Amino acid sequence: MAEENQQEQRRADFLAQTARIAFTELQRYFAAGRLVKVSDELDLIEVAVQLSEDNARQFEQWLEQEKLDGVNDEQAALWLQEDRVLWAVVADPWVLVQERKCAA
Repeated sequence: MAEENQQEQRRADFLAQTARIAFTELQRYFAAGRLVKVSDELDLIEVAVQLSEDNARQFEQWLEQEKLDGVNDEQAALWLQEDRVLWAVVADPWVLVQERKCAA
């Protein structure tokens, strides 16, 4: 039960820290190799929680399914050119980013 409560608290903490941010603000994390692109098929908060719990098995599965990946130079250049705004959350030492369609 305590473990479940801790996981829920982590979820709440990550949710509170999640925000939309311009890629230009994330360039230093990209340059440091700490930016991770999360597929829009995944819940960004759940990915952060699993990362904080060091759930290697889940991460291997997501990597195999190509639902997680480092941001490559081509992707970064496109985001920079388009002045893209992404959803982001810090799961130290990583910054998880996700492109999501938002209702206007």
